[in-house]
Amino acid sequence: MARPDTQTRLAIEMIRKRVRHADHVAYRLPGERGLAVELGLSRQTIRRAIDQLVAEGLLLRGETGRLGVNPALASDGRDPRPLVAFLNPGGVSPETTLWREGVLGALAGHEVVVRSLSYEHYSDPAVSAALEGFDGICFLPLAGERTPPWLAARMVAARARVVVLDHDESAAGLRSVIVFPFAAGERLLEHLRGLGHRHIDCFNVQPLNTVIAGRIAVWRDYLARHGLEGELLSHPGDGSLAVGHHAFARRLAHGKHAPASALYCTTAMAAIGAMRALHESGLRIGADVSVCAVNDEGFGPYLIPSLTCLRSTPRARDLRKAARWLLTGKGWDKPSLHQPADAPFFAGESTGSAPE
Repeated sequence: MARPDTQTRLAIEMIRKRVRHADHVAYRLPGERGLAVELGLSRQTIRRAIDQLVAEGLLLRGETGRLGVNPALASDGRDPRPLVAFLNPGGVSPETTLWREGVLGALAGHEVVVRSLSYEHYSDPAVSAALEGFDGICFLPLAGERTPPWLAARMVAARARVVVLDHDESAAGLRSVIVFPFAAGERLLEHLRGLGHRHIDCFNVQPLNTVIAGRIAVWRDYLARHGLEGELLSHPGDGSLAVGHHAFARRLAHGKHAPASALYCTTAMAAIGAMRALHESGLRIGADVSVCAVNDEGFGPYLIPSLTCLRSTPRARDLRKAARWLLTGKGWDKPSLHQPADAPFFAGESTGSAPE
């Protein structure tokens, strides 16, 4: 076969790159017309590139003319590498970034193809593509939402091994990883009690999934065991800064809530929103009202004032067990929850001695 011209060689390399990065698994390989549009090349060039790749055995052409990838040669002639999807909600957030970096870090050094796939809702075709085409899936659920029973059942039955991130879905038969053990919340409450606080409210703006419910349960149990007072201020929403600020500012403005001397917040977004509302009301953070949070999302020590928190740490260490199981099916004998023994505690300027 004659040596391809420059444009054809470019098309061949671009299509090979798609195969190496598992594009054909996440999304069906387009035909000639579709590839020509997507790659910005002529249809004749694409046809020559496809003919070359079919001759090499990388691509297959079905009886109807539909293109496919030869599974035996999907990794440049070597045995196919495992395909692992990081299946995450659409959009960018600090938590999504931390989990993605953790997945990549835990799988670093292994012969594996890692592909990020975003979905907008649980019936999104991207979810089906991952379950049907990948060997392993690290699944980050929608913020604040539990995995629906029908989807959990499908994941349990799927060929792909599935690990749920940041949510405890072990009761549904899925292996799960969280990085803030529920008991670690007691370190925040112990810190507040040590500063003399006897009235500690719990502020939440996330929907009540298993993780948020667990953090609230820790607060309730601690107050009961130590004879402390406190009120649950829960405003389930999208968990954003705006919701946290608006919900707490409205309470203060309407006189619905006289601030306790301390706030235990289920998330950093709730804490930062409340801190802003308190500041706007003329209250001093750390002097009039102390504020702390589970999970600072990586920026607690850098706020003004710095936020007392359980610090978010790199996730790769806590995902090594999951990575081994995703690649080998070994090392995790039954559906269960994996969590570290503790979470790093940071004492910031947002907490101080209880007012006399």
